[in-house]
Amino acid sequence: AGVTRRPITPRRGTVLNKVADLIDPATGWWDKPLVEEIFWESDARNILAIPVRLDTNDFVAWHFDTRGMYSVKSAYHVLEDQRERSAKKQEGGSSSGAVNQRNFEWDKIWSLQCIPKVKQFIWRLAHNSLPLKLNIKRRVPDAETLCPVCKRFDENGGHCFLQCKPMKLCWRILCLEDIRLSLTQLVSARDVVQTILKLENDRRMEVFFLLWVWWYARNKVNSGEDVIRVEEVVHKVKQLICDHASLRKGKHPKVNVQRNKWVPPVDGNLKLNFDGAFRAVNKSGGYDFLVRDHRGCAVLAGAGCLEHVHDAFAAEAEAGLAGLKSAISHGINSVQVETDSPS
Repeated sequence: AGVTRRPITPRRGTVLNKVADLIDPATGWWDKPLVEEIFWESDARNILAIPVRLDTNDFVAWHFDTRGMYSVKSAYHVLEDQRERSAKKQEGGSSSGAVNQRNFEWDKIWSLQCIPKVKQFIWRLAHNSLPLKLNIKRRVPDAETLCPVCKRFDENGGHCFLQCKPMKLCWRILCLEDIRLSLTQLVSARDVVQTILKLENDRRMEVFFLLWVWWYARNKVNSGEDVIRVEEVVHKVKQLICDHASLRKGKHPKVNVQRNKWVPPVDGNLKLNFDGAFRAVNKSGGYDFLVRDHRGCAVLAGAGCLEHVHDAFAAEAEAGLAGLKSAISHGINSVQVETDSPS
């Protein structure tokens, strides 16, 4: 259970070592009484919901992915976790307010209602991977470190976005000074982004737009173009806020959803339609199926409960299997199959 996906039940004195020991050889399915005897209720429920595939050979699986599939993305998250733990170990622990990799809600960044460029900027900001002067110096020891805008202090994230004099003026004009002051108390870029994400939606987007517009303007100065004009930055931020508000108003337009009309099979044939339901809270579900002829007349129907089911896809598969088994038991040897699931 949890991150490791290991059972939380203590091993105690059990002598069973293999998953195969928990499968009933007569039925080819989990030995339910044995599983419930050995494991705690939550573990037993999760185990019994896993489909058993006796026709599949063992294969090497990537432990850190629920499907056992290796990907660069999952490996990246594993390395980030390891780096986070290593940093905490060297520091002798972490502050109670620090946001670690596991608890950071990365999905909130990608679900923001804004253009991809802004999301990518926020992601890089949270990782402290923007090409700020002090970040560059870590790789290029003799690199210049002064802020390209004010040319008074070394440029890190805190100075660039919260302390640089023209930027502080932008915060004040937009009436965001209280937020700026609270962000200056945080210890990392990840904490800053996490705190902004917790703001009310309009304020959250206004802050993110300000940071992004400022970074764009800062880059122009860094490349030798004109000095930043505060009023232009503020105007651009307000323009983005207006565009964002318009997008939100049109976010849920009323749409007449047309359901696909049932298409009958060709004359003399039968069609099986089925549907499965899944309840994640207790890994249970249900199913129903209906067999009709080319005139739409019902030939066979059925429904039932699923006591242990892994997910919605598995529930749909169980529904189809139940329909086919019932059709065969009633002497139906040829039938078209159609699921009610949109997926």
